[in-house]
Amino acid sequence: MTPLEDWLQPASIEFAVYTPGDLERVSGLSGEMQRVWRRRGHLPSPDSGHARFTGLEVLEITIRTALSKAGIPPSETEIDLTSATKAAMYYAVFSHGAVEVIGPTSKVDHFLNVFEENGELGLRLVGNPPASPFFVMNDKRESRIVDNADDLILDHEELNLVYNLRSLGERLVERGRKPIIVVTWPNESNERFKRRLTNLI
Repeated sequence: MTPLEDWLQPASIEFAVYTPGDLERVSGLSGEMQRVWRRRGHLPSPDSGHARFTGLEVLEITIRTALSKAGIPPSETEIDLTSATKAAMYYAVFSHGAVEVIGPTSKVDHFLNVFEENGELGLRLVGNPPASPFFVMNDKRESRIVDNADDLILDHEELNLVYNLRSLGERLVERGRKPIIVVTWPNESNERFKRRLTNLI
């Protein structure tokens, strides 16, 4: 266990869950179309009760919604969006208000200092995703993740779809209207509790 993981161990870490209404705000996929996609097997079916989505599921559905508007239906499940959604999560965790920290004042202040110092803590919380800002799909429906805007179109390509993963990550926090992660420290002393949101960038 790393020193950072050891330090985090006493805290509880909860990831946001999203309702169909949240999904509609973030992705633009209407409630009616969500029902259609669910009947066709393009959305996860709830185990019981109401549908709920993870942040990564919301990010993937948002990209698939954009692709469907460009003529690529969600039935093309061979398009692997795992790297794209993880990269978008990198930008989400460093968006304004992405992480809520609750606990004794000293713990919260220390968390915020570590979080804003070098970004390692934020990356650890979301599984150390790559910091790649562009998802690109060419007219042969081959996809890739691109770090440099100069690589958006290769010499042999004429037409590409480009998705800005930085914007997508920020959208999850802004339109989701909640932190993507809540970190709560136990009250092991008589310190005053406080609640703060992160804002690295």
